[in-house]
Amino acid sequence: MTHEIIDYGQFADRLERQQGRPRWTLLDEVQREWGYEDPGGEPGHSRWGGENEEHGVDWDLPVPRALNEWWDSPLNSFAFNPRLYWVHTQWPPKISELDVDSTDGSGGIVTPDDDARVCVFMSEYHYTHEWGYLAAEAELPDPRVLVSVGGQWVEQSRSLSEFLMQLAFERMPAHYGWTLRFGRDTVDADPEIVRRLEASYRELGLLPWQEMGTDALSYGAPDAVIRHGRGPRADFKIVINARTRDALLDVARTLGLEWTDKDIRPPAEVPVPLEDLGPVSLSAADSDPRGRWTVLTREFPQPPAVAGAAAALVETPGTLRAVASLHGPTLLVAGDTEGHVHVRETDDEDPETITLGLHRAPVTSVTCLELATGTRLVLSGDAHGVIRYWSTRRKPLRAPFARRSTPVASLAAAVLPTGPALAAAWADGLVRVWDLASDAVANLRLGTGIKFLGLEADGADGILRVTDADSTAALRLDLAKLWPHRDLQLRLESVDWGSLWTARGPGHMVPELIGKVASDDKKTAMDAVHDLYRLLVSKEAASTAAVPAVPFLVELMTDPDNRSRSTLLLLIADLADVHQARGGRGDAQLAAVRDALPTLRHLHDDPEGAIRWAANELEQNCAAR
Repeated sequence: MTHEIIDYGQFADRLERQQGRPRWTLLDEVQREWGYEDPGGEPGHSRWGGENEEHGVDWDLPVPRALNEWWDSPLNSFAFNPRLYWVHTQWPPKISELDVDSTDGSGGIVTPDDDARVCVFMSEYHYTHEWGYLAAEAELPDPRVLVSVGGQWVEQSRSLSEFLMQLAFERMPAHYGWTLRFGRDTVDADPEIVRRLEASYRELGLLPWQEMGTDALSYGAPDAVIRHGRGPRADFKIVINARTRDALLDVARTLGLEWTDKDIRPPAEVPVPLEDLGPVSLSAADSDPRGRWTVLTREFPQPPAVAGAAAALVETPGTLRAVASLHGPTLLVAGDTEGHVHVRETDDEDPETITLGLHRAPVTSVTCLELATGTRLVLSGDAHGVIRYWSTRRKPLRAPFARRSTPVASLAAAVLPTGPALAAAWADGLVRVWDLASDAVANLRLGTGIKFLGLEADGADGILRVTDADSTAALRLDLAKLWPHRDLQLRLESVDWGSLWTARGPGHMVPELIGKVASDDKKTAMDAVHDLYRLLVSKEAASTAAVPAVPFLVELMTDPDNRSRSTLLLLIADLADVHQARGGRGDAQLAAVRDALPTLRHLHDDPEGAIRWAANELEQNCAAR
């Protein structure tokens, strides 16, 4: 796929064209351009989740329409991921103790006859300053935003909606983009750097950003933004954020700056790439190289049968997109183009249709399942790639069950010999099959063009039916090979990780990360190892979570298909490098790694040089001291 270059030198023109468009259009564009994706599900942070102090609130003042809209909008990325922003919110907005200086009307913020109070709705993370709007403008739909700087209020943005877009523009490029930062000494030593900046690039058209005394003016370049920190507290006078590494270096070269590879900060979060697969093509006797599936038959298309009664759950003609039913049928499910899921349990004494707005895109597939306990599950997928999962007797979980950046093509669920399972096909040709009891997952790269999936038990195995435009293939699933680490996942759940400690607090994240080490996606597995390294490895103090983690890590290291073996072995080796005094927790951690040595010694002869080197490190760290 060709990368589309966005010239932020034209951003001032976009800002001007925003006038008259829907209020949040530009915010949506900026967020998507820098890599933010709608996570699906429900917000994890509400307007009442910030500083809900009633002291200092003037209840007679209205709240501007734009602020209410932002809180209610699915485009509000703060509500879904506050850590992108590092700010505190205030709801309802409170009256600041600092008034605006009034003037004689010669161009200041307010005149002596205006209400000089400011309604604060947000503050910087360290409470260094606050953002608010004038009480005199509270009745306006989209008032100006002021910021407290040095004991006085100055104008930060021409409107609330522009401020919230600018705040996203300040935060997201540093998180999702490539970054180079240059300090005061570097820039002050060569005044030509700023002159080249002003000559080569256009301003974004936004007012200077005043946070932490930076007084930063922003410029746009192809796929990059450059911030010139002019204020006295600007630690970095030039900060370059870019959507690609090449764009980052192009700007640095144009400004005449020098850097090393160590100076370049890669994105903190990178969207998972889609698969690059051809059309699905399955013939009888085809099999997976790892023995996970074998094609038994290929027949004419056989779309799954569903009860026609499910279609009646959607009242508006033409909006029905997907239906499913459970035996009887005792459970009917339908999805529509508006993102609603409609459910009716027909065996209730007084059955009624429950309609939930679970998706922000058309529902493309639904399925349902009844567990041995009688619990009924409903699963739905949409055109944004989001899968929601819930029980008919409980409120849906806020977070999606799964999400990928391509439409869900089909869902299927069944109780297999191992327990309840879910299969999902996305439009890029990836099929995932989950064991719901253990969260073990298998990625099957079957190809594009899948119309329907079917899933059922067959003796000790499972059958996955894959229907494309031409045929239906029946794949026998070898469940032991499909989920080789299913037992490990279940054993992970038997450990009380929350009572154990890591270098960064309780060990809640450890089992999830160990599970990701087993992923057949190399980046997922490597990222998990690196995260475990930060949690568990410390030369100065042992981690109580490390001791029960070691056997699981060793077990994954013995899997020849593991995608992170050399880095994983080095993690195990470094867990033995603990300098804490004997008799403390360090002894237990070292002993746990030493117990694994017989299992791992064969790696001295591994064909991969990095693994042989890590095996030698392991021996040295476990040696007597």
